[in-house]
Amino acid sequence: MLCEKCKKNKGEINLPYLGHILCRRCFCNLIQRRVKKEIKQKKIIEENEKVLLIDDKSIEARISEILINSIYKKVKLTKKQVKGFSLGQIDKPTILLIKKEKISKVVIPWNLDKEINYFTECVFSGNKTSKIGHYNEQNIIFVKLLRNVLESECDLLAEFNNIDIKRNQEKDKKIDDIKGLINRINKKHCETKFSLLKSIDKLNKIIK
Repeated sequence: MLCEKCKKNKGEINLPYLGHILCRRCFCNLIQRRVKKEIKQKKIIEENEKVLLIDDKSIEARISEILINSIYKKVKLTKKQVKGFSLGQIDKPTILLIKKEKISKVVIPWNLDKEINYFTECVFSGNKTSKIGHYNEQNIIFVKLLRNVLESECDLLAEFNNIDIKRNQEKDKKIDDIKGLINRINKKHCETKFSLLKSIDKLNKIIK
């Protein structure tokens, strides 16, 4: 069966929330347009800016690099390898690099599933949700380039770009329980995660 978008290539991706079957190229273009719309409308990253990519050797880090290079022509991208990444925790060598290179934007490895899990855990634990969305900390803008891209979509992009990285499994029972609940709902209602993201942005304005 042909791709229902371009009518040329073989249709391989049949995700229920898309509403039609896409080829690899059209699927990749779809994700790029979604990410581009988010960061261009909000003017999160501009051409000629110095941008640091936190590279924890994850799928999200590699996909973020590919998308930045595809969307921007004049962004000065620097990569900083780290052993692991946790939201809000940046090591001293990375901070020194940011100051030395006068970097104002830092792209972190993230995705839509992580955003939902983080918000849900904060609400249930009574913690602040100050790091929802793209957030400012110490005059540095931390950019979640893939916050509107599903983990499963990242995995497909990795496969299509020949990125051979195994995904680390979360070992936090609380996070696993949250993910399990949301995934069960999402199986019945395929738009659930996208709808949750919109609701999170609205709720976060109220909570703040």
